Amino acid sequence: MSTVNAFTPRGQTYLVSTSDVQIKTQDNVNAISYRVRNLLTTTAYFGWKPADPTGAAVSVGTVTTPTAGSPSSNVIGMFPESVEVFTLPPNVWLKADTANAFEIIAGTGI
Repeated sequence: MSTVNAFTPRGQTYLVSTSDVQIKTQDNVNAISYRVRNLLTTTAYFGWKPADPTGAAVSVGTVTTPTAGSPSSNVIGMFPESVEVFTLPPNVWLKADTANAFEIIAGTGI
C-alpha cells in the first residue's frame, strides 16, 4: 500500500535569516517543492538564487521589497504567520529581509 501526502519532507528544517543558506534534502533526491513558514507577525520577504553547478556558495544579495515601478527579482513576500509551498530550483539558496523570519524544509508535493 502506498501513501500519498500533500507534502513529503525530504530533509531538515532550516531557519532562514539575513545570511545566505542553502536548502538541501537528506536523501539525495532533488527537492521540487519547499514548505515555507513565516514565523513573524509581520509581512516578510525572502530572496532566492539557484545553486551553482560547481557546488560553490551563492550570494543571494540584498533582499529588496518591491515597490510600485521598481520590481525585485527572485523575491517572494509572505503574509504574517502564513505557510506556503513553492516550487524553486533544487538546492536553492535563500535569504530573508528580516532576522529569523522563515522556517523552510525541502520536499515534494504541494
